[in-house]
Amino acid sequence: MNTVKILKKLTTEDKARLLCGTTQNSIGGFDSSAGPIPELALQDGGTGINFMHLFGRGLFNMELVKEYSPEEGFHVINDFYETDKLTEREKILRNAIHDRLTELRCGIDEAPGCYPPGILLASTWNPKIVYETGRALGMEAAVYRVGVLLGTPNCNILREPVNGRFFEGYSEDPFLAKTLAPEMCKGVESMGISSNVKHFACNNLEKNRQTVNEIIDERTMREIYFPAFEACSKVSSTLMTAYPRINGKYCTENPWLLIDVLRNGWGYKGVTVTDWDAKTTDMGNSVSCSQDLFMPGPRDPSEIVKAVKDGVLSVKNLDRAAKRVLDLINRFSNVKAPEGLTAAKYKKAGDKAAYDAAAEGIVMLKNKGNLPLTERSKVVFFGPDRFKDYGSGSAKVLTSRTGDLYDELCSILGTSKVLRNDMDAYKKGAVAIVIETIESGEGCDRPDLKLNKKTVSTIRKLAKDPGKGKICLILNTPGPVELGEIEDNVDSIFAVFYPGMMGARAMAGILAGKINPSGSLPCTFPVSYKDTPAYLCYPDSLTCRYGEGIYTGYRGYQKRGIKPMYSFGYGLSYSGFKADQIESSAKGNKVYVKCRLANTGKMDGKKVVQIYVSKHTPQTGRDPFRLVGFAKPLIKAGSYKNVAVSFDKNELSYFDEEYGKFLIEGGRYDIYISLTGCDDLIPAGNIYVEGSDELKCGPDWPISRIAESKALADAVAKDFEALGFPFVAFAVNLEYVPSMKLSELFGETDKLVNFKKAAKEYRPE
Repeated sequence: MNTVKILKKLTTEDKARLLCGTTQNSIGGFDSSAGPIPELALQDGGTGINFMHLFGRGLFNMELVKEYSPEEGFHVINDFYETDKLTEREKILRNAIHDRLTELRCGIDEAPGCYPPGILLASTWNPKIVYETGRALGMEAAVYRVGVLLGTPNCNILREPVNGRFFEGYSEDPFLAKTLAPEMCKGVESMGISSNVKHFACNNLEKNRQTVNEIIDERTMREIYFPAFEACSKVSSTLMTAYPRINGKYCTENPWLLIDVLRNGWGYKGVTVTDWDAKTTDMGNSVSCSQDLFMPGPRDPSEIVKAVKDGVLSVKNLDRAAKRVLDLINRFSNVKAPEGLTAAKYKKAGDKAAYDAAAEGIVMLKNKGNLPLTERSKVVFFGPDRFKDYGSGSAKVLTSRTGDLYDELCSILGTSKVLRNDMDAYKKGAVAIVIETIESGEGCDRPDLKLNKKTVSTIRKLAKDPGKGKICLILNTPGPVELGEIEDNVDSIFAVFYPGMMGARAMAGILAGKINPSGSLPCTFPVSYKDTPAYLCYPDSLTCRYGEGIYTGYRGYQKRGIKPMYSFGYGLSYSGFKADQIESSAKGNKVYVKCRLANTGKMDGKKVVQIYVSKHTPQTGRDPFRLVGFAKPLIKAGSYKNVAVSFDKNELSYFDEEYGKFLIEGGRYDIYISLTGCDDLIPAGNIYVEGSDELKCGPDWPISRIAESKALADAVAKDFEALGFPFVAFAVNLEYVPSMKLSELFGETDKLVNFKKAAKEYRPE
């Protein structure tokens, strides 16, 4: 459709209605003064299709549905693929909905896929894996005729490990997040579906999320919380604004956030959509602030119409928002399953994407040599043998395509080798498998990072009388946990997080040695929750102060000298890896780091090569070091590869609030390689970088910094003596006003000839 012509024909009421949603999960789909406006479906889909949203679209407004109570409807949805839990009456409704779903899916009679969330995707450290998962999710959306797949990705930084939605985010590190998250957008959009990056910005807790006021300095936002959003904004067609207030302003009506940063700063052209029921004090004002779409629908458009009549909202700004929404509907309202897609092809493609992600994302945290299992090995499950595949809330996906670890191991080892609760077998040398599952999801935060008491009790009981047995602990958790004393009691530990529908198959393959684990942590596992950088900043009211500033994640541990249980970037393999012939160099705006990486083990394997940089003697508050690049090569057993990683010098910058932009401090930067996380750095040389013009040595430097250099201080003294200006003024102000600029102390800076010469020759460390 010609959206320009349609817009000209629309009334103010029609334009306002476009912005207000039509149903819980759709927009458009109404008659306007310009003719029918097509309907466009928006659904949560970061881990797969959410059944609740299918109902929210009104797809099942059949006469039959009206005969059932809400409780019966809830049972039908939640037990859709476990029909033995349904009554005969509920099965009738279930079968009717199933037929309707198959019709919607163009005859594809297959359950939806359940995919790993952001934390496990980030644990792969593999952009291609994230992209392929995005393609699989885009395929899901097309099959279900969903034009906008919400939460693809959720790239809020993993700041607080008790956050109920911690598992949805990608990393505590902005570089890793901004490298991987856009690949999800690209994958989804490659299937003709609109990706949707959320929640902009700083939606890092569930407590009081709709009203909390977050106090955050601009430098912290620019360096930590914005980079992933900026990277995704170059790809994604829609962006979801967050619930919280930032420095007193709701994200949905924050002109600095939506206009200055998003539109003018990053050049974003797509549609901004509110999080569901996100607050605004005035919808008309929000549209003026570049908020385009208000969900869920239907909302009353009269508030927007009144804002136009009262002059609060200009016709130009209303037209701008309406045009964006029309363009979105035009692009994505007519989606359908790819031509030639059969149920078998659909299932195969989805299963492969989910399996590949789990296989590369599962992190081996500990192995005292009891794994991989051998042909003679036996395993004994103590407790559950099935993973929780997804978190609750919008990430919840119902499917029949998942398996359990017991069955998957039986298919590899044989049923006689896989047992349950057999202490005798354990004492004789079987590997005890203990799965620790922690529930988490949207709406509330976790109370702490502690393990379940039953898990702790089981491990202590096994450790007390082990015989020849070994203990394998599998963390089926939303994020970090406190392992405490039991860490010493177990022989192997894996973090599977919420691994999606193929998690059990991938984990079985790893245990049996068919897959060499290669995942690395995208977040830090603390010894104690009290060690976490934001611990003292958890809100006890409607205000949350980001007091740790830029020192989130591993930056905070390093700054305070606190050793974690498992560091950011940590992850083991069945193979040993060694890096040598390490060197670094700079050319133009690029820095290159090279090494020879050898696989000293007996299995082919992948290893994440991580590059970190530290500023030598920084003049500003800086992270002790930061991730700036990585690679994940596959190396054959007993072989080696030459690995090269490059990064842009802009990765060395910091945001200077005085100048209002990113600047690079000149001087020496030390470079490191790591194969096992940020607590184990291998020197890789250093480079010298010319700083930004604003920071170069000159009369606008504070006198305290000038005094640090004998050459600069001597030059000032010589100039002052020649000009008859008492140098004692420099000394007095140095003691009482060290932040005073030299130009403030002596205004005629053009006369400071000796200082100007010394400044030109000055070379910072």
